[in-house]
Amino acid sequence: MNSQQQINPNLPQEEGIDIKKYIYLILSHWWWFGICIFVGLTIAYLVNRYSQEVYSASCSVIVGEEQSGTGTIEGVLDELSRLRNQKRKAVVENEISILQSYSLARKALEELDFGITYTAVGRRNIAERQMYNEAPIRVIPDTSQENLPSGTYNITLISEDEFLLGLEDGSERRMLYGEKFESNNSAFTIRKRRKPVLLPGAGTPVKYAFSFNNMNALANQYSKSLSVELNADKGTILILSMNGFVPMQICDYLNKLAEVYIRSNLDEKNQASINTIHFIDEQLRGIVDSLEATGLRLQQFRSDNRVIDISKEGSFLFQKMQDLQSESAVLDINARYYQYLLDYIKTKTDYSDVVAPSVIGIADQLLNGTVARLNELNLERRNLNLTIRENSPQFERVNSEISATHNTLEENLNSLLKTNQINQEELNRRIGRIEREMQKLPGTERQLINIEREFTINDQIYTFLLEKRAEAGITRASNISTHKVLDIALPENVALVKPNTSMNYIMGLAAGAGIPLVLLLLIDFLNTKITDRKHLEQYLKVPILGNIGHNEGHTDIPVAENPKSSLAESFRALRTNLQYIVKDKQQGVIAVTSAISGEGKTFCSINLASIIAMGGKKTLLISLDLRRPKIHRIFNLQNQTGVSTFLIGKTPYESVISATNIENLYVATSGPVPPNPAELIGSERMGDFIRLARKDFDMILVDTPPVAIVSDTLILKELLDALVFVVRHNYSDKQVIELANNIHQKHLIHNLGVVVNDIQLQGYYGYSYRYGYGYGYNYSYGYRAAYYEEDEEQMNLLKWLKEKLRL
Repeated sequence: MNSQQQINPNLPQEEGIDIKKYIYLILSHWWWFGICIFVGLTIAYLVNRYSQEVYSASCSVIVGEEQSGTGTIEGVLDELSRLRNQKRKAVVENEISILQSYSLARKALEELDFGITYTAVGRRNIAERQMYNEAPIRVIPDTSQENLPSGTYNITLISEDEFLLGLEDGSERRMLYGEKFESNNSAFTIRKRRKPVLLPGAGTPVKYAFSFNNMNALANQYSKSLSVELNADKGTILILSMNGFVPMQICDYLNKLAEVYIRSNLDEKNQASINTIHFIDEQLRGIVDSLEATGLRLQQFRSDNRVIDISKEGSFLFQKMQDLQSESAVLDINARYYQYLLDYIKTKTDYSDVVAPSVIGIADQLLNGTVARLNELNLERRNLNLTIRENSPQFERVNSEISATHNTLEENLNSLLKTNQINQEELNRRIGRIEREMQKLPGTERQLINIEREFTINDQIYTFLLEKRAEAGITRASNISTHKVLDIALPENVALVKPNTSMNYIMGLAAGAGIPLVLLLLIDFLNTKITDRKHLEQYLKVPILGNIGHNEGHTDIPVAENPKSSLAESFRALRTNLQYIVKDKQQGVIAVTSAISGEGKTFCSINLASIIAMGGKKTLLISLDLRRPKIHRIFNLQNQTGVSTFLIGKTPYESVISATNIENLYVATSGPVPPNPAELIGSERMGDFIRLARKDFDMILVDTPPVAIVSDTLILKELLDALVFVVRHNYSDKQVIELANNIHQKHLIHNLGVVVNDIQLQGYYGYSYRYGYGYGYNYSYGYRAAYYEEDEEQMNLLKWLKEKLRL
């Protein structure tokens, strides 16, 4: 096993969350949490301070339903249909799509002054807020030249008459209000608004910026940002809302959009009347010329022939001829309409401009119903085109119905044209019989009757068309939109959406506290090192003999140089606990080992041997880490001879052991590094050495190699009375627990105990100021009032600081 190995998945992990442990971690890193919370709140302040304020405004529109024709079969069926609610829902969804359409947004923007965006610039050229009509300047574009949205212009107010214009290339130009500016991309004039220009010293911005907007991009932006919601499932009230930087600006847009929407609905309803008037005007242009010409002929004929009245017989024939020709005129008008409608549906695919038959006076129920159905399907297709793709099943269904209705209408018109032609031929035959009877009248009277007949026919047609035109005009004037505004958007009712000051501070506080907490928990979760005694006590199957603190000094033998320190006291506690393990032995042999290098086994063995010797026992410290010996360097001893030379028979027992400057402490150095340490340790001479040492010393400590790296320690198991297994706090891997348990469970070495070395946090002992010694004995102290020497030094330092502060 080595220090880079991963934790064995079979090793039990901590169950649940140790609340006390994490509370201690948080309290021990309070400064880190404080810094993070301060940073989080600072960021929240900066966001609140420099974020552009975003407002939300709304207005409401009532969507009316188009009434189906009452008195018709279609109207009755529509009223009785179970799908009426579904139809209403579809109509509302179509109207929502119309409100969110690009075309409606573009129409609304073209009627507003949204072509230029004004911005107030704060300190350090930070754009603080967007402006609208409250900007003290107004940019008037030159409509004769296209102003391209190429960049931003800066304006610095310097006097009542002058300003500095910052150009796109970074240069500035001093200009007067009303002076025209021209460049390759734009041409405009800057004027003052009615309100006075604010000058420096008034505590308000004196630097502004403006840019020309791309109307196409702006229309797309506004159409996408508009939110339309249905107020109630059974109602048709739509709530139009959107967010923006300037309350007045978004209110103006919402109100203008509602206005354009209602106007578009009214224009659509008026379109039928407008088309009718246009159709009648085309017919009147030809009739007026004919009526004027026949009127002049009649007047000239009466003047030349001095004919005032016609005879009684002539009046009778004239009346009959007039009645027949009136019928012929009606048939002629109907024929013109049938041909107009037939040509219209053959040449066009959009049927929104078609003139209804009833407007011309045609009362054919089938024709009127078919034309109305074609108009309804055409409107449905236009609405679907705003929301779905052309290849969708619903779109294909509508196209199929339009095609079927178109074919039905075409067949009906062809049939009506043939019927009209037959009726016209019959009238012509009847007119011909009357004309033959009129041949018997005198020539002058006959000519007068013909002229009056032609004048009367044109006059009747003219009067009929004028009546229909007046009816269409009245219909247009009486039309009202089926939609109306319920509530307009008002700046007083807007709500501030961003920045949410309180929420930002809460988020800053939460992030400042949460991020370090998550990192701390993550680091602790991923940490595979031994960090607390609780984990050891929970999973370790061998006793914990003692806890060794961190060596703050620069000496390897602190117990000798500072015997009254807390570190020396911890080794005394370890010495006491070892007596319970080897209490039946007169001369105990204790090995000190660890799992890997760097865990402090040599440090512990030296100081433990020193503290035992200082207790009056003659102690031998054997340096048996033959591969990496260093005890001789710590005690400044020669290492030319030692245990290795004794084991190969070159050096006698007495020559291996050296006295130290610590009373009762002797060291057996390791000697030169041999090529076969394991074989030498396992030889009989190793046993001879231990037996000899037992006779001369009260306690023998053996510094052995790391047990997880080499097997030297396990080879000595028959010679040992106890094994001290050193683990290092926040250094040794948790898998060391499994290794110690395996050694204990397999009875590889008797009397195994663990020592935790290099403890730097008092929280290790259970998250309180308490020292726990031994396995089964705990000594708790409520305080440590200068009990140890270093504590006294700290107390003296605190006392000195207090005295200085009083001065």
